[in-house]
Amino acid sequence: MLHKKLLIAALCFCAFFSAFAQKKSFSITVKWQAATDGAMSYLVGYYGDETTIYDSVPIKKGYSKFKGKNLPDGYYEAYQANGERIKTVVCESRKFTYDNNAAGEIEGSPEALTYQLAHFQTNPYEPLTMALVDANSEGHDLVYKYLALEFFGLDSCASMDARLLHHPQFNQFAAERLQSEKIDVIDAFFNNYGPDTEIGQYYLGQTLKYYNMDNNVAYDDILMHIYDKYYTPNHLQLFSENYERRLSRGIERKRHMALGAEVPVIEAKNSAKATESTANITRPLTVLWFWDADCEDCLEETPILNRMYIEHQEDYDFEIFGCCITDDVNRWQKVSNEMDIQFINTCYGLGDMNYDIIDYFNILTTPACILIDQNHKILLRQFSLDQLEDFFNNFNQDKNNE
Repeated sequence: MLHKKLLIAALCFCAFFSAFAQKKSFSITVKWQAATDGAMSYLVGYYGDETTIYDSVPIKKGYSKFKGKNLPDGYYEAYQANGERIKTVVCESRKFTYDNNAAGEIEGSPEALTYQLAHFQTNPYEPLTMALVDANSEGHDLVYKYLALEFFGLDSCASMDARLLHHPQFNQFAAERLQSEKIDVIDAFFNNYGPDTEIGQYYLGQTLKYYNMDNNVAYDDILMHIYDKYYTPNHLQLFSENYERRLSRGIERKRHMALGAEVPVIEAKNSAKATESTANITRPLTVLWFWDADCEDCLEETPILNRMYIEHQEDYDFEIFGCCITDDVNRWQKVSNEMDIQFINTCYGLGDMNYDIIDYFNILTTPACILIDQNHKILLRQFSLDQLEDFFNNFNQDKNNE
């Protein structure tokens, strides 16, 4: 525990020291090829998927003079109203002039000049090699990394240098990997950049938020894998305590819906106010159907499920335990009678349930559906009725082949 605290303290100190050390004043002058005096121009930089305007100034006599007190090392773009734009690197020098003429003259910044010349000297008709990138970067470390990134992609710069976060192309490539929905690709990214580095911490936060959006159960396994492998042991520093609590609670609810998870026995009241219990179901398969009497999708799909139950209960050997998650009992009874529901039909609003299913399963949209076996283990979740019927057919076929 002590080692973990020391690690967190060290990371916080490094982040603070890095931020303090980066506070260097800058003065960058851009001479435009074509400009209208008085038109606005901007100096923008990047950090992950964030874009920051570091200065905005009106053009005077064809020039923009950008000044400020803090400009981190990184890739920058200056642009003006007519669309004219320059791309440059700021690292060793923060006071220079960029003449955006045909020759692209730069004075006062060897690394910016090197970056620009490397692009000019690249022959699109000849194969580019890392050796040529190295030669063209002339010993400027950040220029080399950015050129390698731009010409050869993410695999060319498996570096923990946090300045990669200041290049938008790095973020584009990182997002493609981390949003690939492939666990091995996601793991490879964090293996390359380290979950405890600034890059790793930034993208761990982004990735957790991405796979936690919209309560999409298709992402649950990926989200829990990332949370368990990278977040839980390392404690992400970029989240607020409130977000961490909500994330932790959300993860636990998702575990309740994970394939193979065991669903606790559900007890709820039917229209006769008698208790129905999943413990009394003897069929090998049970559909847990959580619906709402005012939900349009529920009103469309529940009658179809009811017809499937009436026509194929014996063929598919299954039961349905329905629970309408509404407090409007009269509405539930009216809709149930109109649908002539034949399966077990209970209502949340009648109370006396043995636990809060809405909270336990984190039901945000309806219908919410789960298929369990005799041991109450989850086999399917959030499925369409076509998927359910396919599962029944395959299950019975496999059973007959045994």
